[in-house]
Amino acid sequence: MAALTLIQLTACVKNPSENQNGPESREASEKPAEPVKRSEDNRVMDMIIWYDDDIGPSTNDRPEKGWYYLNPEHPAAISKSGMYRATTPLLGLYDQRKETTAKQHLYWISALGCNAICVDWTNYTSYRTADSAGWKKYTTGTYLNGQNLLKTAASAEGFDVPKIYFAARLSGENYDGLRDVLDDLYALYEKYTDAWYRFDDGTENAGKPFVEIFIDWSLQAKLRQNGALVNDPRWNIRYTNGYMSQSTETDAKGYRAVPADVPVWLFVENEEDNAAGEGMYRTFYSAGKGGKVEQMVAWASVHKGGFNWDALNNVIGGRTTFERQLRNVKELSPQALIVARWNYPLEWFEQPQEGISVYESTHIEPNVDFGFAVFDNVQQNLYALNNWLGEKPPLPAVTEETDRAMMLSLDGFPAEYRLGSAPGEGEWVYYNVNEGVPKEELKAGSTYYLQTRNSFGESDVLSFTAG
Repeated sequence: MAALTLIQLTACVKNPSENQNGPESREASEKPAEPVKRSEDNRVMDMIIWYDDDIGPSTNDRPEKGWYYLNPEHPAAISKSGMYRATTPLLGLYDQRKETTAKQHLYWISALGCNAICVDWTNYTSYRTADSAGWKKYTTGTYLNGQNLLKTAASAEGFDVPKIYFAARLSGENYDGLRDVLDDLYALYEKYTDAWYRFDDGTENAGKPFVEIFIDWSLQAKLRQNGALVNDPRWNIRYTNGYMSQSTETDAKGYRAVPADVPVWLFVENEEDNAAGEGMYRTFYSAGKGGKVEQMVAWASVHKGGFNWDALNNVIGGRTTFERQLRNVKELSPQALIVARWNYPLEWFEQPQEGISVYESTHIEPNVDFGFAVFDNVQQNLYALNNWLGEKPPLPAVTEETDRAMMLSLDGFPAEYRLGSAPGEGEWVYYNVNEGVPKEELKAGSTYYLQTRNSFGESDVLSFTAG
């Protein structure tokens, strides 16, 4: 499939406080720190990707290998009833039951700058209580897909592997159903303890496995009053939903803050702040202990209501949608930032908030329509927030070689490679960490040139003679 023309997306990470009507600027004498080489030891904030794991033929009966059919009007917006796929991932129509899928996703998400993954189980009820064959398939499949991600994370090597946790669902006040899901999750935690994410909130719960619980809006008042909805000492719990203004207070700078005694993490907010400039969003955050900002969220595209989206490729005032959602994140420096969302290329006419086109839906994962364009923009911004140097990959280094392929070092997080009989020759292809660089068609005794790249630049060229 031919790639669509896409405007160049580049990271700005501009400080919206430069606007005279916005929040106060930093002191003029305060000089930004020099960027440092990426390391988990100098990470500024936890960065958590929102991830869907219900894809594959063993999980559901979606018509194309566990996927919806591509929108027949693609790349135009959907205009007829039904659910469709907005694009095709570079990995193809993958099955999340496969370790190769999980490993590639873990690598890409780590390369992005994220050190954690929130697996979306908001549609999941316990497979042990499923009351129909179709729902049994979905819930069992989703459980096993989540297990596969944890298992793969526990054994993956060669890069900083993200930690994993899950977002469960409290439907209404069905606490028995939630308890069953939390029991399922704890069984996974006990099996893959070291792969699970923990959040250092400075409380006695910091060492416990972390979990989010998605709640209905009707429970916001109860949550504000009681400070918690569930008493389960196994977990460090935060509650979540979108559009949580009811649970916020306005601080001295005009930001919307969830008070520290209300254990809520934000999921999505789309309230505009025109005083801060065209296309800017109001700043929301969840307060933590000791005056810290605990959590914020940013989406790569935002549903604005009806069929109106702030799309993946929408640039206003030099800023992408993601950058405008990042307003004041650098200034407030939260302990955790949710980045949404990885793999949800959905178009649904009846529910347009889920997505209506290739750009008016949310999927950071590289795909055949615009490759790494959105991925690169998100990566550059996350590096800037962590004050990391954006460095091109080093000279390619072969770490393992067979008759069929060359496996490359993952230092510098190479995203793509090209291989040709002259420098600069060959098409750029995404680097598959499971398959490496194929060499079956190389001629023995001939010289070839290998180069990699990421969003920060191209590596030097490695020349070698095929054996």
